[in-house]
Amino acid sequence: MKRVVLLALTVLLVCSSGVLASDWPSRIPVVTVGFSAGGGTDTAVRPIIAKMSEYLGTTINVVNMPGASGGIAASEVLQRKPDGYNLYATGSGPFVGLRVFDYVDTDWTDWVSWHPFSGPAGLIAKPGAYESFDDAMEALRSGNCNVGISGFGAGPHVLAEVLFGVAGVSDVNYVTFDSCHSAAVGVIAGEVEFAMISFSAGVDFAEANQIEAVVLTSFEPYKLANGKELPAVVDVLEGSEHIPLLSETWPIFIRRDTPQPIIDKLTEAFVWAMEQPEIAEFAASQSLNIAGYYGEEADRFLSMHEAGYAWAIHNAGLAQVSPDKLGISTIDEWDWEVEKQKIKK
Repeated sequence: MKRVVLLALTVLLVCSSGVLASDWPSRIPVVTVGFSAGGGTDTAVRPIIAKMSEYLGTTINVVNMPGASGGIAASEVLQRKPDGYNLYATGSGPFVGLRVFDYVDTDWTDWVSWHPFSGPAGLIAKPGAYESFDDAMEALRSGNCNVGISGFGAGPHVLAEVLFGVAGVSDVNYVTFDSCHSAAVGVIAGEVEFAMISFSAGVDFAEANQIEAVVLTSFEPYKLANGKELPAVVDVLEGSEHIPLLSETWPIFIRRDTPQPIIDKLTEAFVWAMEQPEIAEFAASQSLNIAGYYGEEADRFLSMHEAGYAWAIHNAGLAQVSPDKLGISTIDEWDWEVEKQKIKK
């Protein structure tokens, strides 16, 4: 009998690769980031990965694999073994848009996730180019301006669509870049008049007065280190109260079928990392908020986020697949008690 119990415990601890989960990590894990180095996603996940590495006592490598709003990286990781050595990072916005854009047939039920930060997007332009938010909207309504984004379906793009919809801006001419950082550089170089970016990827440019934030998708204004206050969308655009609720996070993912002891170990590392003062200092310096979601809270957030983003993409006429066909409820119909039954056991 003892031998049977021991054998059962061993089976529970063995990864699909045949490696004991109790030995993890015996080699270097890799996080594949769905956007370019220096972008909003890359910038947000590297500090938490570094601290998790410190807790685990091993290096965690970061590899950038941009394309299809993070879809190429997601596909790559899904094809690898669920042995704890293959993780994925992206923005919550592009992640929950993968199915409606028909990039990758995957959703939050396939993954376990950890969310260190949340933060607003910012509509940026050259300093002094526009006197006010209304002036900027008028310029956009003229149809003579280009707006840089990090990709169709990326979080800032969806937030731009929602923002412009409320402001009465239509027929926007988007120019795609490989990251939010690159889109900000596009504004500085004069390649585009505006860019909608994860503001954390451009805050350094704002501090250096190389760009100016026309508005942030936040409830509260944000004050730069130089004392300049940046406007919150709810203060300058009537009817925009729901926009900040769509502001994204930058989660780290692992396949849900990874052995539970490995997931537990990564969760321990994440919780410890979030308690370190360097993380709070980084968030403050990058206009980010501490999220700290994991477990059911992370699942709940992504499920609700998918309902908000998927239907925003659909309503903007950009979806390749209807959210209704994918079983994605609207925000008004969303019910966590129903949604959590979708998790694949």
